[in-house]
Amino acid sequence: MNKRVLIVFTLLGILIVSAAGYLGFSTTKTPTATPPPPQTVSVTRCEVDQTVTAPGNLVNVNEADVNMPTEGRLSAVNVRVGDEVQKGEILAELDPVGTTQAQLNLIEAQEALEAEQKQRTGLDYPRATNDFITDLQRQVRLARKSVDYLEGIYKRAADPLQKSQAYLNLTGAKEELRSLELKLNWFSTKPTEEEIATADSELALVQAQYDAAKAVLESLEIKAPFDGIVFEVSAQIGQTYPAETTLFTVGDPRSLEVLANVTEEDYPLVQAGQAVEIFFDARPDVVVQGTVERIIPKRLEGDRPLYNIYISLNDVPDGLADGMTSDTAITIEKREGVLCLPRAAVRASSGDTTTIKVWNGVEELTKEITIGLRGDTYIEILSGLSEDEQVVTR
Repeated sequence: MNKRVLIVFTLLGILIVSAAGYLGFSTTKTPTATPPPPQTVSVTRCEVDQTVTAPGNLVNVNEADVNMPTEGRLSAVNVRVGDEVQKGEILAELDPVGTTQAQLNLIEAQEALEAEQKQRTGLDYPRATNDFITDLQRQVRLARKSVDYLEGIYKRAADPLQKSQAYLNLTGAKEELRSLELKLNWFSTKPTEEEIATADSELALVQAQYDAAKAVLESLEIKAPFDGIVFEVSAQIGQTYPAETTLFTVGDPRSLEVLANVTEEDYPLVQAGQAVEIFFDARPDVVVQGTVERIIPKRLEGDRPLYNIYISLNDVPDGLADGMTSDTAITIEKREGVLCLPRAAVRASSGDTTTIKVWNGVEELTKEITIGLRGDTYIEILSGLSEDEQVVTR
């Protein structure tokens, strides 16, 4: 082989080996690391709620005792504990001896009322038919003729005895005529305003007497005051009780409110009319809406400073009863459709402004923001951020 050719091949081999070594070294060199983007959360629009929690219990607010109306003996007890009753239903009955006089008084008052009503109704119609008035007019004419005739006899009589007798006859005829004329006048005319007013007054008086007699008798009936359930029964058949003895306790099982308590710190925030969400251990599947009804400004006895509030329920689900425990969330303030961030993403001080970091896809930027309502879960953003911006959370 030519010496020159050998040198060329040698140089080519050295170049190939050098290139391979360089390429091998370059492929094993460690690349520069790019830092990962920070954890962020988007600025969104949401509902910001500030609430106060208040544990409590259900209480029945429509419960009433049914008492003995007068001293007497019970002849019947018609209900038991747990029975459903309707308003006005007779729960127990008094011995008839105790109600006889009241029943008689009511009957007499009713008869008097019916008579007075009939008399008053008669004033609204003509007092007599045309035939009746025509007959009265005929009687008046005959009576006048009789008076005229008897006056003639009286004037012509010469004997004192005959004249005295004629005078007596004439006097009687004139009284008869006057009576018929008054009768005709009364039946021919309409009642006067004074007569109507007098009749109305008398009817009102008799009506009041009837109402009073009826009330007395009804007060002797032992009745349910409203629709509900009989909670307690202490009445026994055959027993004699003094007046005002409690015989029954009746309650409406759906007339429930929540009696809750708030802390001293939360008391100034709670106001009547605020909306409430109510949760029950007995019905974990439902959330009941309610309203703060009453606030009791008196501290409860105990180590902790607590105050009672009453919460009404917009609806009473089945399965709830007096005494059951509840948890409530009272809405103190609410903002809807506002820019917001989770509370954990904002390190807010007591002031209205704070600073946060925003990721623009390349770097973190520091911004000052103004915050509004501090809710339980979210914080309202008043200025400094726009919707969909990414706020750094770590």
